Amino acid sequence: MNYNDLVGEYNNFQQYWGENTEEEIHKVESAHSHRHLHLMIGKIENSDSAFELKLYKGRDKTSMISEHKLEWVDDLCHIDNSLVEGKIDFRKGCLYLSGLGILEDCDSDVYKFLPCRYFSGWIQYPPDMDNQDDLYSQRDLEMHDQGGIVELDVDGVDYAVELTQLVYSHTIKVMKLAVYDMPMSEVNINSKSICYTWSNPEVKRLGINIRKVISGWTLIEPDYINSNQLNRNT
Repeated sequence: MNYNDLVGEYNNFQQYWGENTEEEIHKVESAHSHRHLHLMIGKIENSDSAFELKLYKGRDKTSMISEHKLEWVDDLCHIDNSLVEGKIDFRKGCLYLSGLGILEDCDSDVYKFLPCRYFSGWIQYPPDMDNQDDLYSQRDLEMHDQGGIVELDVDGVDYAVELTQLVYSHTIKVMKLAVYDMPMSEVNINSKSICYTWSNPEVKRLGINIRKVISGWTLIEPDYINSNQLNRNT
């Protein structure tokens, strides 16, 4: 394999959501309850087979759990110089981990981490629809598509926007953009959004307009264009 393909960020939001959602139509029965984790893999300078692995709690990179060295020696994987043969699998862009001490509670049940694609976006909040001069616009925001979340930075206004890939009824894969009327610190797996829209998981552009809150998001990739670049002076 090309070890450089591993570089990036991963999150098991979809797995964690499936095990903990209150919606029976989507719920995944599991004897082992996986923790919600965010994983980041970066290259170590001057090495083609050694990487830095950082493990975080939850949706993003705000609370680090541990940091490790991930290295291949003669095509055998080591973490912190300990052989972990057969415990790491990387296929179709997804990372599968099992039986690793760094996960503590993960023995035979596999952790499935999906790659995070980052989107650039904006939120608009027009408190008075008849007076566009009062329009509050928040731009140059970023969030990933595996449970990423941002919120409006307005005093006395509680709206959060979430982007995530989900599997509806164990069958239909979708990308969902949701709006919550609460701070993002209060949004959890079973929070009810006031509205949401969805598309296919490979979508590169997604937006929502409920008049009170408007938000648009575009995949960050070479030569991408979204309204952040078109509204630098607004």
